[in-house]
Amino acid sequence: MTNGADESDLADDPNELTVWFERLDPLQVRTYDDAPIRDDYSNIYFVGTGKSRAHAGRPGRRPDCIPADAPAHWSHDLWAGELPPAIPRCADCAKRHPRPSPSASR
Repeated sequence: MTNGADESDLADDPNELTVWFERLDPLQVRTYDDAPIRDDYSNIYFVGTGKSRAHAGRPGRRPDCIPADAPAHWSHDLWAGELPPAIPRCADCAKRHPRPSPSASR
């Protein structure tokens, strides 16, 4: 199920929306020796950047702006909350669901 723009139950309040993370470049763990990962992790290295993009949505309803073939996962993070600076927000979601300014909550 997705968050279509014409759905009547789509949350307008960004405080009710959670974050979906679209994986743009997955981070993969590999071993130098093609053996199982050692207990001390001394034989592992990472491939990829781990880049993601944040989207506004509801649990169980993948946002329509995430491409159908793109890997994505839902999180418990609130759309209105802070995200790590390295994770950009989807421009379409930011336009549809602007975050309240910090001064508005005081």
